[in-house]
Amino acid sequence: MQADTLITGATVVTPAGVDRLDIAIRDGRIVALTAAGALSDAAEGIDASGLIVLPGVIDTHTHLRDPSRNEREDFASGTAAAAAGGITTLLEMPVSTPSVHTGEILQARVAIAAPKAYIDFGLYGGAAGDNLDDIAGLAAAGACAFKSFRTRTPVGREREFKGICCPDPGDYFRALQAVAATGLAAAVHAEDAWLIDRLSADARAAGENGPRSHGRARPPIVEEACVAQCLTLARAAGARLHIVHCSSPHSVDMITEARRRGQAVTVETCPQYLFVTEDLFEEHGPYAKTNPPLRSAELVAGLWERLQRGEIDFVCSDHSPFLASEKEPHWNDMWAAPPGAPGIEALVPLMLTAVIDGRLSLSQMADLTSANAARIFGLYPRKGAIAVGSDADFTLVDLRGESRIDVGQWRTRAAGAARMWNGLPVKGSIAMTIVRGRVVARGNDVVGAPGWGRFVAPG
Repeated sequence: MQADTLITGATVVTPAGVDRLDIAIRDGRIVALTAAGALSDAAEGIDASGLIVLPGVIDTHTHLRDPSRNEREDFASGTAAAAAGGITTLLEMPVSTPSVHTGEILQARVAIAAPKAYIDFGLYGGAAGDNLDDIAGLAAAGACAFKSFRTRTPVGREREFKGICCPDPGDYFRALQAVAATGLAAAVHAEDAWLIDRLSADARAAGENGPRSHGRARPPIVEEACVAQCLTLARAAGARLHIVHCSSPHSVDMITEARRRGQAVTVETCPQYLFVTEDLFEEHGPYAKTNPPLRSAELVAGLWERLQRGEIDFVCSDHSPFLASEKEPHWNDMWAAPPGAPGIEALVPLMLTAVIDGRLSLSQMADLTSANAARIFGLYPRKGAIAVGSDADFTLVDLRGESRIDVGQWRTRAAGAARMWNGLPVKGSIAMTIVRGRVVARGNDVVGAPGWGRFVAPG
């Protein structure tokens, strides 16, 4: 068999398990998986001896925001950072200028992203009470899913959030009905706006402005109450619900119970709710401000239990780039600090560390960082699997060695705001990132080219 590329010598994580296999690639797809040494005819060979080949990691929750504040990030810097971080496909949220609230805007954003992208990418559309008539057009234009915030539109960012924010349950129910008609997932940022208003007002009245004030104004009940309502509304609307960046194990329990009753609902979490705790507020202040906030060690442990039981579908970064100059002034006024932290280059190292520490198996990592996401967003088995006919997307990792995260080496333009990850101990390393048969990164060296990445849509 003539192949363009032959990967040899590796241990490969396939849907059937973990095995020593050679991988033959032609025209960007996998054409054969054979016993080691069975094939030798290829234009190019990659010796992966001693490495693990995972299905290419899919980061389903990123905020590159291009076009918006491109000094923070754009599709070139963000996808280069993703490539260096072992990610082969990312799905980008609809917060941009303008927000992705119509099919025409989505198509225009593809045109902006495609010449810059080092890896493959998909785009969410927004769904809210103010763009109901545009939801079908967004699906037709190739949206991977729909995103709704149950929080209020940030003041001064109205153009970025049009067609996305719907704190009112009536508006959200109508948006869910419109999304249900498309068959795509209705992804929701589940925090209750009215609880946030009340608890924030109480904290401000008490003079709380320091690093822990943000967490006190958005305790777990803010998420949990909203998840409960979203589940009820989605069931009535017939929508396929997806809860993003879940931070509470009690939210997962409600989702698990809803699934037992037959409801179509999935859930993700992020490294900031698995690998760090709210104690970082004292050390990193505004740099540790995220929505939802970091949680207690007890809640982190509870999330790990549910992750290991298979009750959480996947882990993604919620990469949210800001500049250090936007974070630093707000140590004594957390209310004014922008919420979010860069993390696209932390996802794979942290999940790999969990594998080496025995908290997850290689097959679990493959499911949690690739296969499950591909299924939920309509990309499987083109993405998310090492199988004949699938795209030749691979994340090659080395289980040997230990180091610490050094954000000074990161590719994101927002590395200066990644303080909460800097110095965290990790095990193993990313050896190579391959997108549709082409090596786009060797370790931290990005060797691909902008424009190689393609837009991917469900189906």
